Amino acid sequence: MNDRVLTLALLSVGLLLAALITQNGTLAFMTLPILVYLGIGILQSPFLEKIRLTAARSFGIRQTGDGAAVEVCVAVRNTGSAVSPLRLSDLPQPAMIITEGALQHFAALESGEETKLTYTFQAARGGFQWKSVHAVVSDPFGLFESELDLPAAAEVLVQPRVKKFRSFPLRPASTLHSPGSIPARIAGNSTDFWGVREYHVGDPMRRLDWRRAARHPRQFFTKEFEQEEIADIGLILDARQRSDVRSGEDSLFEHTLRATASLAELFLRRGNRVSLLMPGDEMTMVYPGYGKVQLNRILHSLAKTRPGSKRGHLSLDHIPLRVFGSRALIVIVSPLASSDLSVFPRLRARGNQVLLISPDTISFRRSSSPQDPAGRLAVRLARIERRLELRSVARLGIRVIDWQVQQPLPPLVRDALGAARARRR
Repeated sequence: MNDRVLTLALLSVGLLLAALITQNGTLAFMTLPILVYLGIGILQSPFLEKIRLTAARSFGIRQTGDGAAVEVCVAVRNTGSAVSPLRLSDLPQPAMIITEGALQHFAALESGEETKLTYTFQAARGGFQWKSVHAVVSDPFGLFESELDLPAAAEVLVQPRVKKFRSFPLRPASTLHSPGSIPARIAGNSTDFWGVREYHVGDPMRRLDWRRAARHPRQFFTKEFEQEEIADIGLILDARQRSDVRSGEDSLFEHTLRATASLAELFLRRGNRVSLLMPGDEMTMVYPGYGKVQLNRILHSLAKTRPGSKRGHLSLDHIPLRVFGSRALIVIVSPLASSDLSVFPRLRARGNQVLLISPDTISFRRSSSPQDPAGRLAVRLARIERRLELRSVARLGIRVIDWQVQQPLPPLVRDALGAARARRR
């Protein structure tokens, strides 16, 4: 029952009362069309026990990139008596922009027939879940309605945009003893020449250095090649509330998240072992792994990540460093705060090589910079404090990238790791 039924019922009762008071038969006869109209609606009104509808939801693709179009199709089949009319509606999701179709669909279904609600949307990074589709069945006049939610649970994941960085030679301080692409500075099986040693029984004949043997009678020499291994890399993305800095519609956290995704893709493409840790309201961890499967795990976790909502003063010093190996290269992506500085001596004491990528929150807020003298002075003091903090980290032998998010990140990372290699030499 809806407002129209109530209006018609009140109108008919009013006409009957007026007819009785005025003893006017014409007014009484005027109620007949209304009563017939209501009677037909009652006779043809749907009953929940006779409605047999099933729904199934499908997507053009279940995982896609940020900003891509996602096609949604909800197929509803009638396995009971005829249903007419039928109104289907789907719940809108936050940050969803409908580009084609609509969230409502009208149909009339005979027994055994099927109809489809289809639409296409675009959305930013995130996970989108549906549990049901709402159906409204009514009589032909739309007077009496029956509402029900048809189970149609499904999920689609919009992953962060990954920008493929150009590969560069990675030279970590330590490597894992597994074949890879990083020269390990020890003799082994590879293609890069390492040196020559005396022949040992069992050495393959193809590695003999015949020219040197010709110069030294009754002696044989074996060529050695530099062994290539992989690196163990741990990514730490700061997902605390303080990292959610906004300038208009732009979000600093989204910049850092996309940078982390691109770094993970680069390191995994080079065959390294990569893990991810995201401290926020909860500690999210993607354990070490290799290849495209690991990249999919990391992107899946990043897609669902939201910056923290708690205003607590959780420090990076509370992160569980034991999840990373003592020989791992740790890459921290964080705006950094003064309470976070104690984590870096801990990392250096464990023997980890560390790279800090710190996006500049002060420059990011440039559009909302104060114009009064006191405000400009506060900005200058904040810049000085930030420089001192980054300098104190750099004194520990940690490479620091003071990242303006408008700058391309790959050259900065390449220069930072290359400089670390030069210092070791």
